[in-house]
Amino acid sequence: MAKKEKKKQTFSFKDTQQEALNLYPIRLILLFAFSVLVMMTPYYRGLYFDYELMVFQAIAAVIFILLVLYLYASKIGFEVKYKLEYILLLFMVAYIVPFFFAANRRLAIGEFLKYAFYFAIFAMAIRLATGRFEKLTILNALFISTIGVAFFGYQAAVGLIPETARPLGMAMNGLWAGNMINSTLQYHNTAGTVLAFGFIIGLLLGLYTENKFLRAFYFAASSFVLTAFFFTYSRGSYVTLPIALLVFFILLPREKRISFVFNLALIGAIVLAFLNKVGAQLNPNGKEKLWLILLMQFAVVWAAAYAFSFVEKRLYVLKNDVYIISALTIAALGIIGFIIALNMHLIPTSIVDKIKSISFKDRNFVERLVFYKDGLKIFLKSPIFGYGGGTWVSLYFMYQSYLYFTTQSHNYFLQVLLDTGLFGFAILMVFLYTLFSTALRAWLKKDKDKNILIAGIIGGAVQLYLHSILDFDFSLASVQVLLFASLGVLIAIVQEVLQKSKEDGKLIVQRKTKVLSPALLVFYLFVMIISINFRIGNYNANIGQQALQMNNLTAAYSFLSKAVEYDSLSSSALSDYATVLYKIGDQNKDANLIAKANSYFKQAITNDRFNAKIRFKYAVYLLSHGAIDEGLKQIEEGIKLQPLQPNNYELKADAYAKVGDYYLGKGDKEKARKYYEVVLKIPQEIERVKRERERMPEVIKQDPNSHKFGITDRTLQIVNEVKKKI
Repeated sequence: MAKKEKKKQTFSFKDTQQEALNLYPIRLILLFAFSVLVMMTPYYRGLYFDYELMVFQAIAAVIFILLVLYLYASKIGFEVKYKLEYILLLFMVAYIVPFFFAANRRLAIGEFLKYAFYFAIFAMAIRLATGRFEKLTILNALFISTIGVAFFGYQAAVGLIPETARPLGMAMNGLWAGNMINSTLQYHNTAGTVLAFGFIIGLLLGLYTENKFLRAFYFAASSFVLTAFFFTYSRGSYVTLPIALLVFFILLPREKRISFVFNLALIGAIVLAFLNKVGAQLNPNGKEKLWLILLMQFAVVWAAAYAFSFVEKRLYVLKNDVYIISALTIAALGIIGFIIALNMHLIPTSIVDKIKSISFKDRNFVERLVFYKDGLKIFLKSPIFGYGGGTWVSLYFMYQSYLYFTTQSHNYFLQVLLDTGLFGFAILMVFLYTLFSTALRAWLKKDKDKNILIAGIIGGAVQLYLHSILDFDFSLASVQVLLFASLGVLIAIVQEVLQKSKEDGKLIVQRKTKVLSPALLVFYLFVMIISINFRIGNYNANIGQQALQMNNLTAAYSFLSKAVEYDSLSSSALSDYATVLYKIGDQNKDANLIAKANSYFKQAITNDRFNAKIRFKYAVYLLSHGAIDEGLKQIEEGIKLQPLQPNNYELKADAYAKVGDYYLGKGDKEKARKYYEVVLKIPQEIERVKRERERMPEVIKQDPNSHKFGITDRTLQIVNEVKKKI
């Protein structure tokens, strides 16, 4: 009986293998589709905006569903079995838990959908990176993606890509701004960390391949990326890249450390030698010369790396003492050479100034510390579960130490703390601990071939995570897509290594539920539908808002009604739609439309309860329709939400003055006086708020462009006019 059972199992295994082999072309198509999806993400404003993000989320959901169906069809099967997958799913739960008491429900659900996107990327990368070819396909896609980021940055710098050009289906504006490479990521610091990540992946691919020609090509392409990196002027990345490279170096096998040191020194020296020449051409006059210089740099690096590859292996036999002394000598010479290059102006002055300005007293650093301090005030208001995705942008005006404008906290870990509280933050810490401890467990098995990949991917992840402490890179979905695609490959490698020593139980959950896999299929079907709906809603809301600004109420009504139909959580669409309704209602004397507007305003406030602008819009509606006390109450609530915004006091002064005028016109002087007196007290109110709330650091005060809180000329004018009336 036992023999029959064994025979049956063997047949089943062979049958599964044959089925998988027959369907392998489909797997290649899915691998290609996944790689292209990941590769393209930085080119659409880093997927920062819903307009592009929702399209990519829907496509990722489709590829995920097709991959799951392929795995079932090939009899391999699909199950959520990795501990990191369960932790990531739990992290998604942490983002959906605060939904009902979220600061902004639309942003909360949007952030939840982002992590569903990242989970899909992570899960697909693990399952697609089954062989050497598949792993290298994904890693090459990541590297090519960052080469593209560098390419578009260069092209924009010399004016070969006009801001109105649409080579990828969207306007290429902001790629080169303030003499800095922002590229398609629209922000120079994010471009900096993505290019640093790409440089590490390029080095990894160069160290991994044994083909001398290809290795030299990877190193030359890495120099192309590194040069662009310098011209992002990302000071944070200037600091984090050396740390990430050090991690990469430490984790490499001994022989590859020698290769790493010499090739990095070679690339660095040549890039620094060409940096001034490249910098001089980053203007519209450098259209031809820039590419000749970059091509020359590429050729020099390629030739040097190719020549070095013939003698490289001879260095592997060096004794440890000689090897260590050589490495330290090269490092010391590199530092000395860099200092000499700085002093001899071999490096562009603009880059030198940026490096020299890295200081704890620098305005940007001081300002970030203020953001973090203000963020902790928000955290203490809901420390366990947070306020859901978008907490910072919804609440920072209420808790800021002085008037500043930033939609991001500039610290990913603080953002998670605000969005999900200690619950989500703890899950993130567990995820990172499990990720790196499991990867290091595999690294300790000393599989030289695999350890090159482990070292490089960990180095790239360290770069992105470290820089995310200093900036808002992870708010651009494409950055996390690049990260999770690489981490998926890492886990696929780790599984292979641990499986050989039968320790993959450290990576895999032993008790798996059969319900979760089909549930995820249904879930991603909903993700696809919701993403498409939100995309349609966003499209209609944008056009509807433009029509409203031009006072084209018919067009505004048409588009905004569709916007709220497809995205009923969008507070901006709801409030704009409410505005259109009451304006049409006023024109046609339609009481039903006016009343309907009221319900949409209330819905907008429910979905986005800390939004002062919506409350001010609602106040205008209420005041213009006779609900004076309720309208003024909304203005007061709006000021509580943005106490350091001077223009809000203009609105308050104007509203109370007009109500006073209304009662004065009716002959009720006592009632008019009541509202006029509120106006007269506004200067004292502003002084009190300034005294109690404004805490501006000296370095910010010294900046003439800082937003100092105080009374505006318009507010003073209204106060003086009221004085005459009273």
